[in-house]
Amino acid sequence: MKANRRRLRPGTAFDPIDLEILWSRLIALVDEAAYAIVRTSMSKVVVEGRDFGVLLYDADGRMLAADISIASKVGTSSIAVKEILKIHPVSTLAKGDVIVTNNPWWIMGHLNDIAVVAPLFHKGRLVGFAECMAHMADIGGSLSGAPREVYEEGLIIPPIKAVERGRENTTFFAMLEANVRVPRQVSSDVRALITGLHVMQEKVSEFIERHRIGDLNSLSAAVLAQSEAAMRRGIMEHIPEGVYEGRSSVDGFDEPLHIHARVTSRNGTVEIDLAGSSPQSTYGINCTLVYTYVWSMYTIKCIACPTVPNNEGTFAPIRVVAPEGCFLNPVFPAPVKMKPSSGHYIPIAILDALKDVVDDRMLAESGNKSLVYMAGRRPDGQAYSDLIFVMGGMGARPHKDGLHTMSFPANSSNIPVEVLESIVPLRVRKKLIRPDSGGPGRYRGGCGQVFEFESVSPLPIIVRAEHGKLKTAPQGLHGGGAGMGGRHAVNGKEVPDKLPVVLQNRDVMTLEIPGSGGVGPTSERDRTAVARDVADGIVSAEAAYRDYGYREKPDAKK
Repeated sequence: MKANRRRLRPGTAFDPIDLEILWSRLIALVDEAAYAIVRTSMSKVVVEGRDFGVLLYDADGRMLAADISIASKVGTSSIAVKEILKIHPVSTLAKGDVIVTNNPWWIMGHLNDIAVVAPLFHKGRLVGFAECMAHMADIGGSLSGAPREVYEEGLIIPPIKAVERGRENTTFFAMLEANVRVPRQVSSDVRALITGLHVMQEKVSEFIERHRIGDLNSLSAAVLAQSEAAMRRGIMEHIPEGVYEGRSSVDGFDEPLHIHARVTSRNGTVEIDLAGSSPQSTYGINCTLVYTYVWSMYTIKCIACPTVPNNEGTFAPIRVVAPEGCFLNPVFPAPVKMKPSSGHYIPIAILDALKDVVDDRMLAESGNKSLVYMAGRRPDGQAYSDLIFVMGGMGARPHKDGLHTMSFPANSSNIPVEVLESIVPLRVRKKLIRPDSGGPGRYRGGCGQVFEFESVSPLPIIVRAEHGKLKTAPQGLHGGGAGMGGRHAVNGKEVPDKLPVVLQNRDVMTLEIPGSGGVGPTSERDRTAVARDVADGIVSAEAAYRDYGYREKPDAKK
């Protein structure tokens, strides 16, 4: 190929075809590292849930490429690398070094997310950085209540070298294993992330050698410039200039927390100002600014420029500000463990702000998902701990029904029942679509689900299911109806959201996950679509009559 035949000297402009080839190959090599992590990780939250990310940076610490993984893991815009370099300057780094940290104000918002970062070298010269991060099955901390500060939520890892010049820091791994409930599982997952770094080092060196480009900086400049230009064009095309305000809320412990978003679109840029949002909470539903930024950026990208790969240029036209001390920018040592319960609802406030000026790339409020943490011990004394996702409904679109049991905005994956039952001593009794949970409208909202499981363990199982909006029904759009809220129960009795419960043998826990909002007036829904929903069990006959005036014919089921 032409990209293989000629050397591209620093400062040389890239031919568009060359740039497309090289850009695609960079993303492919990052994906190779991601596959290596999946193949070597032990936790099902990584292997099945895909709750991890792989990022490539140039030598200046600018994010250049990311794997196609969970949305929240690829939007931190290189803050971790830049902060780490303040403590470990380039002059102190060597090939084979790996720095590890889980600082929630740098990485992904809570201590369970651990990142490993490595400098990348080619022929003795620093050419970039690689970062692999993942949600750990356990990070220590309290399981018996609601922590009031981050110190109670688990092990805090400052930026230290987990590997130095290729030699493991045995003290670090001993410290890590001594502070978590499943030491072999967590240390193996950290080593799986380090495996991803090894793949990145090898593949980046091969890439530079094969394409004779010297380093990544010139290519990075071209990729970032193209991405930024595309995002600016997308913003100008899809978000009219102006100032728009929207609101949403999330379930708190004592009272709801409110999100206020002021969106300013001007000259191909967007600023999202979250002033007016509720103060930080004394419970762990706070959302650090890096995580707030992720979901704000993600929402604008979905609207304005969804097809351009993630890199620092893609994010450049988007600015996010939130007052220090609000629950979307909490002050250390605020508790932050349950940050998805707040961060996942930032997009709703932004979409609410833009609902009257953005049409085709809009959707009603989604039911999102419950995160369910499970931990305990088997009779032989062996500990287990992992996390599963139970999906709610995805909101209706302007021209289509919503999707059932789909995670939005978070795009994590479902863990199959057979896999869950193999790692936790429980039996899944029900996993079914929740009828009538999708809001009515011209286009119906997607339904949530009922997920019910029974403990088959002779020992207690600690379960903490967390959701952001069980009490507040997901709202419809442009006249569409609201979907159903949700409920968590043990043995038929409702239990509080976000607080741990202890399941004894034969106890049954039921999770009713919210549906989503509909779009448009119910009077405009096609009668054939209503009949199909009734026949499929998505909408009951009673709801069909109540919402659409539709009555099933006596012989309709014959």
